[in-house]
Amino acid sequence: MKQIRFCAHVAALTFVSLVLLGLSGCGSLSPLPTDTFYRLKITPPEPKGSSETYWTEGFVRVAKFRGSGVHRERAIAYSEPNQVVVKQHRYHLWIDSPEHMLQKALVVYLRTANVAPLISSSDFGNDGLEIHVQIRQMDQVVTKNGADIVVALAFELVQRKGRKTLLLAKEYRESRSVSRDELSAVAMAMAEAIGVIFERFVAEVSALDLAAPFQ
Repeated sequence: MKQIRFCAHVAALTFVSLVLLGLSGCGSLSPLPTDTFYRLKITPPEPKGSSETYWTEGFVRVAKFRGSGVHRERAIAYSEPNQVVVKQHRYHLWIDSPEHMLQKALVVYLRTANVAPLISSSDFGNDGLEIHVQIRQMDQVVTKNGADIVVALAFELVQRKGRKTLLLAKEYRESRSVSRDELSAVAMAMAEAIGVIFERFVAEVSALDLAAPFQ
Protein backbone atom coordinates (compact mmCIF):
# COMPACT_ATOMS: atom_id res chain seq x y z
CA MET A 1 0.00 0.00 0.00
CA LYS A 2 2.85 2.39 0.89
CA GLN A 3 4.52 1.53 -2.40
CA ILE A 4 1.37 2.48 -4.32
CA ARG A 5 1.15 5.83 -2.49
CA PHE A 6 4.82 6.49 -3.15
CA CYS A 7 4.39 5.79 -6.89
CA ALA A 8 1.35 8.06 -7.04
CA HIS A 9 3.26 10.83 -5.28
CA VAL A 10 6.17 10.50 -7.71
CA ALA A 11 3.78 10.55 -10.69
CA ALA A 12 2.11 13.72 -9.39
CA LEU A 13 5.45 15.47 -8.91
CA THR A 14 6.52 14.41 -12.41
CA PHE A 15 3.28 15.80 -13.90
CA VAL A 16 3.70 19.13 -12.10
CA SER A 17 7.31 19.37 -13.23
CA LEU A 18 6.32 18.75 -16.85
CA VAL A 19 3.60 21.42 -16.68
CA LEU A 20 6.01 23.98 -15.21
CA LEU A 21 8.61 23.09 -17.83
CA GLY A 22 6.03 23.57 -20.58
CA LEU A 23 4.99 26.95 -19.21
CA SER A 24 8.56 28.14 -19.00
CA GLY A 25 9.08 27.02 -22.58
CA CYS A 26 6.06 29.02 -23.73
CA GLY A 27 7.40 32.10 -22.00
CA SER A 28 10.61 31.88 -24.02
CA LEU A 29 8.83 32.00 -27.40
CA SER A 30 9.63 35.05 -29.53
CA PRO A 31 6.73 37.50 -29.79
CA LEU A 32 5.04 37.91 -33.15
CA PRO A 33 6.24 40.92 -35.18
CA THR A 34 3.99 43.96 -35.14
CA ASP A 35 2.43 45.52 -38.22
CA THR A 36 4.28 48.42 -39.86
CA PHE A 37 2.36 50.89 -42.02
CA TYR A 38 3.73 53.02 -44.88
CA ARG A 39 2.48 56.27 -46.39
CA LEU A 40 2.87 57.12 -50.06
CA LYS A 41 4.63 60.49 -50.08
CA ILE A 42 4.66 61.79 -53.65
CA THR A 43 6.51 64.97 -54.54
CA PRO A 44 3.90 67.47 -55.80
CA PRO A 45 4.33 69.36 -59.08
CA GLU A 46 5.11 73.03 -59.24
CA PRO A 47 1.87 74.92 -58.48
CA LYS A 48 0.23 76.51 -61.54
CA GLY A 49 -1.81 79.63 -60.91
CA SER A 50 -3.10 80.28 -64.43
CA SER A 51 -6.13 78.84 -66.20
CA GLU A 52 -3.93 78.51 -69.30
CA THR A 53 -2.94 75.10 -67.99
CA TYR A 54 -6.56 73.88 -67.96
CA TRP A 55 -7.33 70.72 -69.88
CA THR A 56 -11.02 71.58 -69.82
CA GLU A 57 -13.35 74.28 -68.55
CA GLY A 58 -15.48 71.51 -67.07
CA PHE A 59 -14.31 69.15 -64.35
CA VAL A 60 -11.90 66.23 -64.18
CA ARG A 61 -13.00 63.09 -62.37
CA VAL A 62 -10.44 60.56 -61.18
CA ALA A 63 -12.22 57.22 -61.02
CA LYS A 64 -11.25 54.57 -58.51
CA PHE A 65 -8.06 52.81 -59.56
CA ARG A 66 -8.35 49.17 -60.52
CA GLY A 67 -5.89 46.44 -59.63
CA SER A 68 -5.45 42.69 -59.40
CA GLY A 69 -6.39 40.92 -56.19
CA VAL A 70 -2.93 41.28 -54.67
CA HIS A 71 -2.85 45.01 -55.47
CA ARG A 72 -6.25 45.61 -53.92
CA GLU A 73 -4.90 44.61 -50.52
CA ARG A 74 -2.74 46.70 -48.21
CA ALA A 75 0.19 44.31 -47.86
CA ILE A 76 3.25 45.36 -49.90
CA ALA A 77 3.67 42.96 -52.81
CA TYR A 78 6.97 41.43 -53.86
CA SER A 79 8.03 39.15 -56.68
CA GLU A 80 11.03 37.36 -58.09
CA PRO A 81 12.96 38.74 -61.09
CA ASN A 82 10.89 36.58 -63.48
CA GLN A 83 7.80 38.37 -62.02
CA VAL A 84 5.78 35.15 -62.26
CA VAL A 85 5.38 34.45 -58.54
CA VAL A 86 3.92 37.34 -56.53
CA LYS A 87 3.75 37.27 -52.74
CA GLN A 88 2.94 39.71 -49.92
CA HIS A 89 4.91 40.98 -46.94
CA ARG A 90 2.74 39.78 -44.09
CA TYR A 91 3.46 42.52 -41.54
CA HIS A 92 4.32 45.44 -43.87
CA LEU A 93 1.21 47.29 -45.03
CA TRP A 94 0.30 50.44 -46.92
CA ILE A 95 -1.73 52.86 -44.82
CA ASP A 96 -4.61 52.35 -47.30
CA SER A 97 -5.27 50.02 -50.23
CA PRO A 98 -3.23 50.97 -53.35
CA GLU A 99 -6.48 51.56 -55.27
CA HIS A 100 -7.70 54.25 -52.87
CA MET A 101 -4.25 55.56 -51.99
CA LEU A 102 -3.23 56.25 -55.60
CA GLN A 103 -6.63 57.69 -56.49
CA LYS A 104 -6.36 60.27 -53.68
CA ALA A 105 -2.73 60.99 -54.58
CA LEU A 106 -3.60 61.67 -58.24
CA VAL A 107 -6.46 64.02 -57.26
CA VAL A 108 -4.07 66.05 -55.09
CA TYR A 109 -1.42 66.02 -57.82
CA LEU A 110 -3.81 67.28 -60.52
CA ARG A 111 -5.19 70.00 -58.24
CA THR A 112 -1.67 71.28 -57.61
CA ALA A 113 -0.95 71.13 -61.34
CA ASN A 114 -4.17 73.16 -61.86
CA VAL A 115 -5.39 71.19 -64.87
CA ALA A 116 -9.08 72.07 -64.37
CA PRO A 117 -11.29 74.34 -62.24
CA LEU A 118 -12.67 71.29 -60.41
CA ILE A 119 -10.91 67.96 -59.82
CA SER A 120 -12.50 65.26 -57.71
CA SER A 121 -13.06 61.55 -57.26
CA SER A 122 -16.82 62.25 -57.08
CA ASP A 123 -19.11 62.37 -60.09
CA PHE A 124 -20.69 65.77 -60.83
CA GLY A 125 -22.31 65.17 -64.21
CA ASN A 126 -21.62 64.36 -67.84
CA ASP A 127 -19.38 67.29 -68.75
CA GLY A 128 -15.60 67.20 -68.50
CA LEU A 129 -12.93 64.52 -68.47
CA GLU A 130 -12.61 61.23 -66.66
CA ILE A 131 -9.43 59.35 -65.81
CA HIS A 132 -9.31 55.59 -65.35
CA VAL A 133 -6.14 53.87 -64.14
CA GLN A 134 -5.28 50.22 -63.75
CA ILE A 135 -2.43 49.12 -61.47
CA ARG A 136 -0.56 46.62 -63.63
CA GLN A 137 2.39 46.28 -61.26
CA MET A 138 3.46 47.80 -57.97
CA ASP A 139 6.03 45.34 -56.66
CA GLN A 140 9.25 45.03 -54.80
CA VAL A 141 11.36 42.80 -57.06
CA VAL A 142 13.74 40.72 -54.95
CA THR A 143 17.10 40.02 -56.59
CA LYS A 144 20.32 38.32 -55.49
CA ASN A 145 22.00 41.68 -54.92
CA GLY A 146 19.14 43.37 -53.07
CA ALA A 147 15.83 44.67 -54.34
CA ASP A 148 14.34 46.79 -57.09
CA ILE A 149 10.85 48.20 -57.48
CA VAL A 150 8.64 48.24 -60.56
CA VAL A 151 5.49 50.34 -60.97
CA ALA A 152 3.29 50.10 -64.08
CA LEU A 153 0.08 52.13 -64.38
CA ALA A 154 -2.24 52.05 -67.42
CA PHE A 155 -4.12 55.33 -67.95
CA GLU A 156 -7.24 56.06 -69.98
CA LEU A 157 -8.45 59.64 -70.48
CA VAL A 158 -12.11 59.84 -71.51
CA GLN A 159 -14.12 62.83 -72.72
CA ARG A 160 -17.51 62.74 -71.04
CA LYS A 161 -19.33 65.45 -72.99
CA GLY A 162 -22.03 63.89 -75.15
CA ARG A 163 -20.84 60.53 -76.42
CA LYS A 164 -17.84 59.30 -74.46
CA THR A 165 -14.60 59.46 -76.44
CA LEU A 166 -11.26 57.88 -75.56
CA LEU A 167 -8.61 60.59 -75.85
CA LEU A 168 -5.56 58.78 -74.52
CA ALA A 169 -4.71 55.20 -73.56
CA LYS A 170 -1.19 54.51 -72.43
CA GLU A 171 0.78 52.49 -69.90
CA TYR A 172 3.61 54.15 -68.01
CA ARG A 173 6.33 52.07 -66.37
CA GLU A 174 9.05 53.15 -63.96
CA SER A 175 11.64 51.09 -62.07
CA ARG A 176 14.15 51.96 -59.39
CA SER A 177 17.07 50.17 -57.73
CA VAL A 178 16.94 50.13 -53.95
CA SER A 179 20.30 50.09 -52.20
CA ARG A 180 18.86 48.77 -48.94
CA ASP A 181 16.54 45.82 -48.51
CA GLU A 182 14.35 47.81 -46.12
CA LEU A 183 10.64 48.26 -46.75
CA SER A 184 10.86 51.98 -45.89
CA ALA A 185 13.35 52.42 -48.76
CA VAL A 186 11.06 50.35 -51.00
CA ALA A 187 8.06 52.55 -50.14
CA MET A 188 10.02 55.73 -50.87
CA ALA A 189 11.27 54.36 -54.21
CA MET A 190 7.71 53.42 -55.19
CA ALA A 191 6.49 56.92 -54.29
CA GLU A 192 9.22 58.44 -56.45
CA ALA A 193 8.33 56.18 -59.39
CA ILE A 194 4.61 56.96 -59.10
CA GLY A 195 5.35 60.69 -58.95
CA VAL A 196 7.34 60.46 -62.20
CA ILE A 197 4.50 58.52 -63.84
CA PHE A 198 1.99 61.21 -62.80
CA GLU A 199 4.34 63.85 -64.19
CA ARG A 200 4.68 62.03 -67.53
CA PHE A 201 0.91 61.59 -67.79
CA VAL A 202 0.19 65.27 -67.07
CA ALA A 203 2.82 66.41 -69.59
CA GLU A 204 1.44 64.15 -72.31
CA VAL A 205 -2.18 65.19 -71.77
CA SER A 206 -1.19 68.88 -71.62
CA ALA A 207 0.42 68.49 -75.05
CA LEU A 208 -2.82 67.19 -76.59
CA ASP A 209 -5.22 69.50 -78.39
CA LEU A 210 -8.17 69.10 -76.04
CA ALA A 211 -9.95 72.27 -77.11
CA ALA A 212 -11.48 70.83 -80.28
CA PRO A 213 -13.61 68.13 -78.58
CA PHE A 214 -15.19 70.73 -76.29
CA GLN A 215 -16.05 73.28 -78.97
